[in-house]
Amino acid sequence: MKQDIDNLEQTYKLCKSSGKIKEKEIDVDLIKSIYQVSKQRLNFINKQKENLNKDSFDWTFVFVDYYESLRGLIEAILLFHGYSADNHQCKNALICHKYKDLDWEFLEIIRLKRNYINYRGIMLKYNNWKQFELSFKLHIKNLEEEINKRLKDKFTINTKNILNKIENGENTISEKEFMGNIRN
Repeated sequence: MKQDIDNLEQTYKLCKSSGKIKEKEIDVDLIKSIYQVSKQRLNFINKQKENLNKDSFDWTFVFVDYYESLRGLIEAILLFHGYSADNHQCKNALICHKYKDLDWEFLEIIRLKRNYINYRGIMLKYNNWKQFELSFKLHIKNLEEEINKRLKDKFTINTKNILNKIENGENTISEKEFMGNIRN
């Protein structure tokens, strides 16, 4: 199995120059939806793993679901920045380029491991999962905190905008502005 990890900066530059990193409109509803799916996936798989035997190959699916949840959180944060990317490696490069505290090597190792599961039929047991569990949890915790902070900031900014309009004598606020503030 390939374990050679490409250089972060070279990968980022290649993704950017080849057009695989794209600007995207910030859509808070989409971000919230992706975030919610990620959280629900984690809740579900955490309940399922309580009953798994350590010799079971079902740990493969724990790994894959944690990977997909983490990938969703990465996608949500990239959307906050107004970006998306065509593939997982470019998303990893972009997020690690923006957030230096994220571990590029870890993200690439789990991406490659997930590819071997999906495209070569590799199965994992408990001991394989345990090698990655702590790093998964740390990355997920950090990304969830960043998303929650950004969602709170977005709500605060929208509220301030509405209050500024009222203070400036504007007597009406569009339904879209009002509802956007409630959703955001």
